[in-house]
Amino acid sequence: MAEGRHLTTRLIGAAAAVLLLLWIAGLWRGVSRALPPGVSTASPPRAAHVEFLADVTYQRAGAPVHEQSIFQRVFEIIDDADRFIVVDMFLFDGEHGGDREYVRLSSLLAERLLARKATVRDLAVTFITDEINNFYGAYQSDLIGRLEAGGVQVVITDLTKLRDSNPAYSSLWRIGLRWFGTGGRGFVPHPLSSTGRRVTVRSYLKMLNFKANHRKLIVTDKACLVASANPHDASSFHSNIAFATQGELCADILDSERAVAAFSGAVIPDYSIDDVHESEDLSTVRLVTEGEIRTQLLDAVNAAGNDDSVDVAMFYLSDRRVIEALERSAERGVHVRLMLDPNKDAFGREKDGVPNRQVARELRRSTDGAIGVRWFDTHGEQFHTKLVRITTQAGTTIMGGSANLTRRNIGDYNLEADLVIVPDSALDATVAAYFDRLWSNRDGQFTVDFSAYDDPSLLKRWQYRLQEFTGLSSF
Repeated sequence: MAEGRHLTTRLIGAAAAVLLLLWIAGLWRGVSRALPPGVSTASPPRAAHVEFLADVTYQRAGAPVHEQSIFQRVFEIIDDADRFIVVDMFLFDGEHGGDREYVRLSSLLAERLLARKATVRDLAVTFITDEINNFYGAYQSDLIGRLEAGGVQVVITDLTKLRDSNPAYSSLWRIGLRWFGTGGRGFVPHPLSSTGRRVTVRSYLKMLNFKANHRKLIVTDKACLVASANPHDASSFHSNIAFATQGELCADILDSERAVAAFSGAVIPDYSIDDVHESEDLSTVRLVTEGEIRTQLLDAVNAAGNDDSVDVAMFYLSDRRVIEALERSAERGVHVRLMLDPNKDAFGREKDGVPNRQVARELRRSTDGAIGVRWFDTHGEQFHTKLVRITTQAGTTIMGGSANLTRRNIGDYNLEADLVIVPDSALDATVAAYFDRLWSNRDGQFTVDFSAYDDPSLLKRWQYRLQEFTGLSSF
């Protein structure tokens, strides 16, 4: 009897050791795996006319005002396409939380794509999106089904090809949890909806890998646009930015999207892009994706010196390398201004202010208040903008697109797409005026002082640092 117990104990110990080794091996593989071809790249500089667009929700005389132009421009780009359309959007759903009435952005985009395809017989349409829109396989999205029925090639991004942003969990998930699948009848509430839809526990377990194709863009044979905005009903009143352009840069975007489709098991042909002959002043623009976004940003911030300026308008700011670069800039005499979302609103639910309030407090304290901080004054919606403007004696650099300044967004974990622009004078003036208008509350109530959301909680400070380091977070 005793010998049998000893044998059982040894077998259990051996099995535990094997599982531990598998977990360690999976952890290492998840964080060090080679990126798929075409990921984390920077295109050559292109000369192009670049258009800046912004959606802004704010208060005037106590009433909400919604200035929206981004998806109007997206619809125009769709209506002008003749040979192909490739769309890559993160959130594409009518699900939402709360009782607010939203713009039907997701349905409007689907209807516009299907209408253009019906009008132009040979038009090829590809729609690339993230697994969150079928909640990681828990159900079939009605909108995606409509697109497929209308002849649109829908590509659900294969997130397993990406590195692990939450490696301790993802290694465990690969060992055992993934084999149970995610589909079937669910009984737990959908986290982004209050409509009563239920999803499986297994789909939640897949969500906890915290991987995403977070891009928001469109490219056609005539034009292209890179944005921070999602065609998601519950996001329809968020403040966002976008840049639209034409020509060679659109070919670079198409190449990048062909790479995403390829590692997700789909094919996008190498379509031709219409030539554009511009006579006006042109900007110089590059497409940068994933970790290359951080590289380009740090190079630009580190080049700023005394009396130069760095303006940041951002939904999430938490990446340690960026934070340290901003601190060093302030020490060199760079004028740094941060306009941040207070991280309090999320689709009808209240958030705890992490990470922006903790980062803002750290930067204010470490620079003796030299870094200016203002919070966007949100009322249920989000300040979802991702925009940086850096002005030095050598000129101005503008960066904007899908990427938050977090480890996940710019550390080669998510799929992201930004533009790096050396602007012509007109574009630079437009972006500068946008930032200054919101910062100074010109003709409306846009922002509030740092003190409005200052949070001295030590617990939340360490919560942010732990989440940023481990990846066990949604930012």
